[in-house]
Amino acid sequence: MRDVDMRRDLMELAVNIANIQNAKNPKRSVKTGYKNIDKAEQKILKRNGNRERKPDVEMIKKLNAAFGGGS
Repeated sequence: MRDVDMRRDLMELAVNIANIQNAKNPKRSVKTGYKNIDKAEQKILKRNGNRERKPDVEMIKKLNAAFGGGS
């Protein structure tokens, strides 16, 4: 599984490098790449704007169901 993830990451990196090299404005492409990386990180962390550090309600329900807690 780790190899698949590594290959996927390397493929995404290669695509980003190709986009930057083929772009009319490479600096803009780099900035867009950084923005996309930040968006992906925020999506994973579930920390964006007003929702920062608030627990995910669906995850709390799943945990309560798994451990027999009432919600």
